[in-house]
Amino acid sequence: MKMDKTVYEIIDKFISGERLTETELFQLDRLLNKSTNKTELIQYLEKRWNSSTDVQVDIPFEIIWEKVNHNSNHSMKKQMWRMFTRIASIFFIPLLATSIYLSVNHPFSDQLLTLSTQKGEFTSVILPDGSKVWLNVNSELSYPVNFGLTSRNMELKGEAYFEVEKNKKMPFKITAGNLTTKVLGTRFAISVYPESSEMKTSLLEGSVEVEYLNNSVMLEPGQQIIISQNESGFRVDSFNEEYELGWINNQLVFQLTPFDQVVNVLEMWYDISIDYDPVLFKTDVLTVRFGQHETLENVLLVLSRATGSNYSVTNEEIKITKNN
Repeated sequence: MKMDKTVYEIIDKFISGERLTETELFQLDRLLNKSTNKTELIQYLEKRWNSSTDVQVDIPFEIIWEKVNHNSNHSMKKQMWRMFTRIASIFFIPLLATSIYLSVNHPFSDQLLTLSTQKGEFTSVILPDGSKVWLNVNSELSYPVNFGLTSRNMELKGEAYFEVEKNKKMPFKITAGNLTTKVLGTRFAISVYPESSEMKTSLLEGSVEVEYLNNSVMLEPGQQIIISQNESGFRVDSFNEEYELGWINNQLVFQLTPFDQVVNVLEMWYDISIDYDPVLFKTDVLTVRFGQHETLENVLLVLSRATGSNYSVTNEEIKITKNN
């Protein structure tokens, strides 16, 4: 039995971020529960994805849920919440298809959904519990398809900023290599790029507990823990919010940053490769801000003037040189 045209219209509204009526939400819920339409639904979502030009879809779940919560009885709220926990985590069409498949076939599955960005890409997402995440370039965030039902655990590779909804009964836990950050509700950032010499958790609001190897540290707002990836030591220090979170506003902000770390960020930001001799730049640190949409040529020009170096671009290969 083919899906009704009205159902397609509801799906299109949903993935484009338009507000759905309660009737439309119930229709979508019934569709998700009806396995006979599973194959057709997934094929349609894949078709939409292949023809899409915008990879990010922001859906106002909090606004919709607030309206439903205000106008609905207890039974309806429970039914709506079951649907929301199944679909609210999906902001990319391929993942929506995956989630539908898993929820129909494996309702208690430990399968993971994964959000990822490539070099030069950024994205943001609202999780099923209402928490918000901003994902920096070349990063990956994984969490179970039933996130928020029995736990709020996830894994991170790269860098992300979180605004976590409070839930005293269900702590929010992010694992990144040997670093684990536990929170109840707060604003913080984690940076765990494997190519970086340091891992960091920076707290803006609330409180977090950071576990590393056999150490446990409670941070206060304005503090960050910095862990050396080459050693077992760590330190707790204050930080500049503008510097740590400039990337959320598409800005590159460096503050007394070693040259090699600057190069690592530029390679991910612009999806390029820079050839240079680290020995010649081991004493160079930079404090500089690059605004939104700054061209790579302007960035290279600033670097060359700040470090007394020269750069060349040949067949899209960038080389930075410096006299001994």
